[in-house]
Amino acid sequence: MAFLSSLNIPLSGMTAERFRLDLISQNVAMADDVASNPDDVYKRQMVIFGEDRSFKDTLAKKMTEGEYIPNIFRYVQMRGVEAVQVVEDETPAEPVYSPNHPLADENGYIYESNVDRQVEIMDAMQATNSFNACKSMYEAMQGVIQASLNIGK
Repeated sequence: MAFLSSLNIPLSGMTAERFRLDLISQNVAMADDVASNPDDVYKRQMVIFGEDRSFKDTLAKKMTEGEYIPNIFRYVQMRGVEAVQVVEDETPAEPVYSPNHPLADENGYIYESNVDRQVEIMDAMQATNSFNACKSMYEAMQGVIQASLNIGK
């Protein structure tokens, strides 16, 4: 039933936000990483979300082929959002003068990760709120589906 595939939209949002929270926790865990070279230090990871275009692509293909679609819901697979890519933050690593550190370079500098814990906390709050919004939407859709199934009783 095509209307059940509409549950994929909030579920995909919840999955995407959970993945985002996993990346945020990884960033926080690596926030204290240091290295003797700015290229070797941990760089903050961020996720890029995108729209799952499977339905739109199928519909466009069928329409350009001139196919008459009497039952459009035959092609409907509502999938929602997906994690398209994980990218590194391009903010440069912070040099810190610490000549006694074992990883210090020849000039006495170590390089700290570009992870800012306050930014990660705000991102985690935003991801949690988005997750909860998707969860609420899923529960509301479940209620509508359950009510529609009870109409025939």
